[in-house]
Amino acid sequence: VPKVQQAHCGLCALLRLWCNCAIDFLHALRLVTKKFAMRHDQLDVFSSLVLQIYRASVELPSEGFQVAALELIKPVLPFDTSMWGVATHRPGLGLDIHVIHLHNTPQAMITDYAPLKHMDTCADAVAGQERVTMGFHSASRFAEPSARAYRDYLRRYGHENLFISAQADPQTEAVQWVTLFRADPDQHCRPEELRLLAQLSPHLMQGLRHSLVHQLDRASFLPGDASLQAAIADRHGILHYATPGCADMLHAEFGAAGLGRLPAPLLAWIGENPAPFVGQTCVVMHRVHKDLVYIRLRPLCRADGLAPRQREVARLMTQGLSHKQVAQQLQLSPATVRNHITEVYRRLEVQNVLELARALDEALG
Repeated sequence: VPKVQQAHCGLCALLRLWCNCAIDFLHALRLVTKKFAMRHDQLDVFSSLVLQIYRASVELPSEGFQVAALELIKPVLPFDTSMWGVATHRPGLGLDIHVIHLHNTPQAMITDYAPLKHMDTCADAVAGQERVTMGFHSASRFAEPSARAYRDYLRRYGHENLFISAQADPQTEAVQWVTLFRADPDQHCRPEELRLLAQLSPHLMQGLRHSLVHQLDRASFLPGDASLQAAIADRHGILHYATPGCADMLHAEFGAAGLGRLPAPLLAWIGENPAPFVGQTCVVMHRVHKDLVYIRLRPLCRADGLAPRQREVARLMTQGLSHKQVAQQLQLSPATVRNHITEVYRRLEVQNVLELARALDEALG
């Protein structure tokens, strides 16, 4: 009997151990299932957010896209103000800002930043890294007495905590970045929020690129056939986008230029002239819109060699006006108009008004 009781007790102990293990397993399984469900829900939220960002990039111009994109991420990554731009970093001197979008913050913030930018060690921390996302607590980061002026600046604009996500172009050394500011000193940047911003940031920047390209492709924004070579640059000449054949056309006209940059002579022309640049091999049409330059390029054609008066006479002729009507409208003699038309036909190698219209269309395109 004692042996039977001993065996029974051993079996009971084994059953209790098995039951405890089963309970622990079920508890762990429940936690894993719950965690998986949470991750699944988070993935759904993230996927939906990314889709909304890219939808906005197609539907909205660049400024509208940036406003919409920042408002989209605010519910999952709360912040009060933001800036989103492109800059180059000079060690010891701070950021040279090329393009900037301010969200819920005044332009005075940038004006006040200029004399203090050499003290911005947050910019120093992210500089030189191809892709980085970091968070900073201003009171801790700028606690030294020597940083007091910059600390006061941050406090004045409600920059108590800040996220920075940036990516650098190794060719131009330009950095595109997004900074999110929090005014509450106790609302620190948590590790999971940094991971979320690091995941979202490439989509924000790619979305902005899409928006800029769609803006360029809208016929009403810049005249010309959308199939022409095109580029988008900032006022410093750094290219933000270029079609595959753009570099070849620029090289043929201007020779070697810095990688990822507009040739200096073209940049100078754009800064001084609203008219298209007419070169030896191509014509460059441009429009300056805020901090960016939108460009279309096409090969040089015969009509580009016409003098302004010849072009004007030819344009009126293609509208159906007679020599006499053109002469009256331009206050010229009919003989002068006939001479202009003869010279235009010779230069363009055309025989009639229909061919003339086609030749002029090449120049307009």
